Amino acid sequence: EWTRCGMSARCGCGLEWSTRGAMAAPSSWLLLLCLAGGVLHAGAQRAPDTTGFVSVDCGLSEHSGYVDDATKLPYSSDAGFTDTGQNYNVSAQYNDQALLRRHRQLLTVRSFPGPPGRRGCYTLPSFEAGTSKYLVRATFMYGNYDELNKPPALDLYLGVNFWKTVNISRPDAVHTAEVIAVIPVDAAHVCLVNTNSGTPFISSLVNTMYPLVNWTQGLVLIGRRNSGATELIR
Repeated sequence: EWTRCGMSARCGCGLEWSTRGAMAAPSSWLLLLCLAGGVLHAGAQRAPDTTGFVSVDCGLSEHSGYVDDATKLPYSSDAGFTDTGQNYNVSAQYNDQALLRRHRQLLTVRSFPGPPGRRGCYTLPSFEAGTSKYLVRATFMYGNYDELNKPPALDLYLGVNFWKTVNISRPDAVHTAEVIAVIPVDAAHVCLVNTNSGTPFISSLVNTMYPLVNWTQGLVLIGRRNSGATELIR
């Protein structure tokens, strides 16, 4: 379910689930599949079309990359999309083989230390500037990467527009924020802002074209449920 909002408004919701239990939502249903390049894939038996799709593993070593086992989509290092921040691995306590197989991008983070108000930004390409709509997804798992055991909160922006506040509830919780909007220039700027509630960090970013938005409004994720799948579908 998506909700409409003017891109200058302070609106938006996301999803939270745990790597050690069920999804932390009012319903116990499983996390539903995501839209990939405008095509809903009902299975992962064949390689998906990745045209107009950028998947970034934040904190992955420069020049590294891999194909995600669950989605069969290629992930690359974030080194080419930002010039600030520091790379970390999540704590060994949250780095297990099950997570490696199904959610490899959660094993590393990029952290953006600094004073309150400082921004750490990514620049993601837009494939048809000013004419196409894009779904941008940001994912966060703290994993006690800094050994402080203090999950932070941060503000997320798309360009100059406020997207949402991300409150990390516990080290193993996975928070997902999604927004769909027109990107009027040749790049999408995703920024994490320090709100004096801990050091901002991020686990992964995805940017893909999406056809159902106009210049005056975007769509922000409210929830996504799947009542029957036994496997992760994207």
